[in-house]
Amino acid sequence: MAQPAIPTPASVATPHSDGSAGWDARVHAMPQQRRIPAWILSCCLHSAIITVLVTTYRFVPRGGPTEPERTGGVVFVHQAGDQREYVDGQAMESSQAAAATNPSIDNALPTDSDIAVDLSGVLPANSGETSSSLTDALPTGEDLTTGGKPGGGIDGSVRTEVFGLAAEGTKFVYVFDRSGSMSGYQSRPLIAAKMELLKSLQDLRSVHQFQIIFYNETPRIFQTGPGTPRLAWGDDASKEAARRFVRGISAEGSTRHFEALRLALGMRPDVVFFLTDADEPRLSDDEMQRVRRLNYGTTIHAIEFGLGLQRRTDNFLTQLAKQNGGQHVYVDITGLPAQ
Repeated sequence: MAQPAIPTPASVATPHSDGSAGWDARVHAMPQQRRIPAWILSCCLHSAIITVLVTTYRFVPRGGPTEPERTGGVVFVHQAGDQREYVDGQAMESSQAAAATNPSIDNALPTDSDIAVDLSGVLPANSGETSSSLTDALPTGEDLTTGGKPGGGIDGSVRTEVFGLAAEGTKFVYVFDRSGSMSGYQSRPLIAAKMELLKSLQDLRSVHQFQIIFYNETPRIFQTGPGTPRLAWGDDASKEAARRFVRGISAEGSTRHFEALRLALGMRPDVVFFLTDADEPRLSDDEMQRVRRLNYGTTIHAIEFGLGLQRRTDNFLTQLAKQNGGQHVYVDITGLPAQ
């Protein structure tokens, strides 16, 4: 037998005492709102977490972070007062080892004995040494402080010469022998040397400097004032004082070349005019080497006085000039004018 149909909630309204049956019917009749599925929210959340982990993750090797390699060494501290100086021990050892393996550098540098200069007996003494014959032959003060060659180099240099050996510069030192042999042949060698020296001084002007050293076994240097000997300026007053100094020089004693040359090179001149009549005694090989060590760019011209024709062309004077950028000239004293 057929069962009666059961009414659905949409078609049957349950009566309520408060009249809510009409409200329920309206609620069921409203369309339901769209909602985001839970699985989509879960995917978004996990994707965000994975992205953060990937961007912030850093690989650290097993065993902890490695330290950069560092080198060790010894540092020496030198303290002078409030000042401290740090010296790398390894660098110091390297420099010492390099110096030890290059002895030629040490040989090229002047030693303390090379630099030291004994000035005892160097300065002129007021002994009244004069010679009337020499005095009459020398130029007067007016001759010395006037005339001369006009002009000069662009850098202020001047050209002058001694016995035909020409040189150009701003600082000149004249190193002349005054040993006893220079008084031979009626003092012709000494008189001629003095005249050439003073004639060369006439070429100098007040912007140039000079010094005069006469030597036998001891150097004797021109001094313009108290204190350590130094280069004099080529003004009129200095050249007049130089003339008086030259007039007072006489020939006597033996010959020692090196001390006078060392004194001259210590003044750092552009040119040294070195004059002697002594082929013997010569500069030793050691002294020649010391001259080269002491020379800081000075040209050394050598003037050799001799008797008659030149017998040797390879003596120490020619070698001295050649090794120090200069020239050598031989002067036969028998051809010098008699005074």
